[in-house]
Order: sequence, then structure tokens, then C-alpha cells
Amino acid sequence: MDGTASAAGGEIAFSFNGRRLTGRAGDTLAAALWRNGIRRVATTRKRHLPLGLLGASVSGNLARVDGIPNVRLDQVPLRAGAQVCAQNCWPAPGGDVTRALSLLPAPWLYGGFEHGALMPRSPRAFRLAEKVMSHLAGMADPPAPRPGQAVPGRRIEVDLLVVGGGVEGRRAANAAAAGGARVALVTRSAAGGTARDPARAAVPLAPQVQVFAETEVFGLYRGGEIVAAAPHDTTRGGLVFVPGRVVLATGRRAMPLLVPGNHLPGVIDARAALRLALDHGVAPGRRIAVFAEDACAAAELARRLAPSGASCVHAGPRAGLRRILGRSRVTGVEVGARLRCDCVIFAGDARPDPGLPFQASAAGCVHLRPGEIPARVALAGSCAGPVAPLALPAVLDDAAYVCACMDVTVGELRHHVARGITDLEVLKRLTSCGMGPCQGFPCWETMAAVVVQLAPQAVQRVPRPSHRAPRRALTVAQAAGMEGLVAPDVRPASGPEGGYE
Repeated sequence: MDGTASAAGGEIAFSFNGRRLTGRAGDTLAAALWRNGIRRVATTRKRHLPLGLLGASVSGNLARVDGIPNVRLDQVPLRAGAQVCAQNCWPAPGGDVTRALSLLPAPWLYGGFEHGALMPRSPRAFRLAEKVMSHLAGMADPPAPRPGQAVPGRRIEVDLLVVGGGVEGRRAANAAAAGGARVALVTRSAAGGTARDPARAAVPLAPQVQVFAETEVFGLYRGGEIVAAAPHDTTRGGLVFVPGRVVLATGRRAMPLLVPGNHLPGVIDARAALRLALDHGVAPGRRIAVFAEDACAAAELARRLAPSGASCVHAGPRAGLRRILGRSRVTGVEVGARLRCDCVIFAGDARPDPGLPFQASAAGCVHLRPGEIPARVALAGSCAGPVAPLALPAVLDDAAYVCACMDVTVGELRHHVARGITDLEVLKRLTSCGMGPCQGFPCWETMAAVVVQLAPQAVQRVPRPSHRAPRRALTVAQAAGMEGLVAPDVRPASGPEGGYE
């Protein structure tokens, strides 16, 4: 591979599993792979079933890039000579024998590989078995040792920090800037990525607002007195904000479809589909099926995707979808009749990510408990509104995935509920649901709704897990570069909230 970009058309050469490919300038690695027709990158943790690129699960976007494991391909820009490889394969991606686990009946692996009765008693044999099990369970090999150094971070003091670059976040930032306040806005989107949201494009940011694009807040500390963020570009240092006030305008995210086949490559949410089509000029699929809250919303989403070259074979309400067809990728949908398609796009039934509000309100030292959000932190926009119960199918199919990252199905939850286990924290520990890179969202919401439907009399309350920082990825180099930017918070060591935070 020559590792150079073609002058004509801005083509950039890279490789996937040793195969030479080309993308275009401005692509993410995920978009470049999709442009080349590559949908499958990863597998589920237990049975090694195919996971979709840009799907609802974070694990479907993880791969090894230039020797570094667990890189999110949808957040890393394509660069010349990048070497992308699927991970958790043995002995090689082209001949992965661990795929044989997909032939095992799903109940055999309920609870994963951690069955104490199956582990040998001899210390040497136990260590060997533990290594084998960790590999089968999807633990990526560590990177080769290499010299490294901290990426220096920045400390930024502002009067107002806005998290989220949508309409309400922009309005809050503009209003504060008009009053003479020092304002910073952090958004995970690209600076110019407003094509996916016409309403956002209609609210331009005031020039006084400092914008930190393609950056994600991973922690709120001391009730919002300290806010930490990390750019997606790992060559840039982390950011420590010291704000007078914080506005969380993080919006909502469409919940995955709870039907069989919802883990397959080619199942993506509307945000990812629009990013492919409008930001990168890549059709999500040749024949797409679109599902939203109602037929009108689905038709509008299909209309916006049409200029990319995607032909819509079906646009209808989420409730009409019965099954997604395919073995290694999407081949069709069942909506009364069976329709052929290569991509399923879903929207609707959206939920706000509870991670940052939990961090702002939580109290405790070892066990964090949610409390009242402090006055310095405010919620704005759709993330502040009431949330209706999840709309689940009337009859839950055991093959539907609740947590694709950790291979947890409706059938596994039904198995435990039938044994009288309905405590969500216990179910989380038994199944590992929500313990993957998604950090419990949206898997926890789906698990809670399924358990309520399976055992409505047994569930008295639905507590939330602890959403501890960091809630999103940052590198060791970025974390090291933030040392010294925050003074330690020393509090009396009496009571449950004593000690260091």
C-alpha cells in the first residue's frame, strides 16, 4: 500500500484485514468501510454472531487500528495508510474458528463463560482456562509496547458551558453570549455537520461562543463545578472546564428495535444513516426499509435519504416490524409480507442518555446514589421532557437482542425471571447486560422494560445503575495530560460522602 491520497477526487488508501481499499477525504473509518460495502466488523461477545457497523451497539464499531484495539471507527477520521483489522478473531479474521460458537444453542451460554462448575481446580489449568475463556468472551489483545507521552490538556474557565449542539443548546449559548457571558459549547458532531438537522442550521451560533466540535463530555464532578471532555481526535488533549453554570442539552436517542435480527449488520439508527448520506455522500443501502413512530415520520426520513441513491422498499411504523431477516447481514424484513432489503433504518421511541444528569446529582463514596440535580446544572430541550414507557411488542420473541454487545437476549431474561430473579442489578450481574462499552445505555432501559412486561407484579421499582465517569472513551495519553488541571477535593472523612472525590 502506498499510503498516499490520490490528487484526483481526494481518494485515500487504507486497508481492512489486509485488503487494500480506498476512501475519500473527510470520511470516518466507518464511512470509508461502508463506502466499500463492508458492513460486518465485529461480533457479539458470547456467541460471536455478526455485529453491525454503525449499529445501535457500540461494539459493532470497535476494531483494531494501527495496532490499537477498541477504536471507535465512527469517530476516527480516515487517514492515509490506516490499517484496520477486526479483533477478537482466532487465528485470523479470514479464518476465525470462534465463529463456531454461533452454532451452539443460545441457552448453553446464558450467563457467559463464567460457570464455576466448568472451571478446573488446578491453579495452572485454571489460569490456562481463564485465558481461553477471556479470549472467547471477546477480550481484545493489548497493543504492542510503544513509546508514548502525555497529550497536554487545557483548563478553561467560562461562565456557561453548554453540552450539546442542537437547537436548544445553541439558543442557550446565544442567549448567554448576548448578555456578555463567556460561553463554551461542546458537541460530538462535526463543526459543519448541520445538514442532518435543518432546524439546527437555522440557529447559527453567535461568534463569541467557543465551539469544541467532535468532542465528548465524559464526566461531571463536584455537582458540575468541574466538567471534563475529550476530543475524538486522540492527538488532541483533554479539556477541563470550570463553569459557573452548565446546561445539558444532549437530546434523545432512538431506542433499538426489539425484534429478532436486530443485531445484524445493516441495522442502523436514523442519526447514523443521515450522517452517512448527508455528511459523507454514502447511501446507507441500495434497498432500505425505514421504521419510525408512524408512517409519516418514516416517509419523511426516507425522503431525506433518497438523494444518496437509497431506494426505499418500505416506510412504516415501528410496531409493524415483525422480524429482520438474514444470517451474516440484513437480507430482508417481515412486515406481514416478506420484503427484500439490505438496510434497516430506525427512529423513534427516543430516550435521553441519563449518564451526565446522574453524575451531576449522584452522592456517595463507594455506592453512588442519584439525588437532586444542583442549581448550577440545568437540563434543556428534549432531554428535560417527560419520558413515556417503552413501546415493546405485545409478544416478546426470545431471539431479540436486549444487549447485543454482551449477547443478552429476551430469552435469557425470560430464563432468569422464570426462576424468580427480577432485581435488575442482579440480572445485570448474571447476564452482563449493559456492562459493555455502551455503559448501560440504551440496554438498561430495554432490560427494565422487558422485565416489567415479563413480571409486572414482581417489579416494584426500576433503579438506575451508577453512571460513573468516564462515560465515554479517552486515551491514557489524554488522561495523563489532564494531571494537575484540577485541584483535589478534600472533604471530611465522616459520613457516607466523606473522603476524596
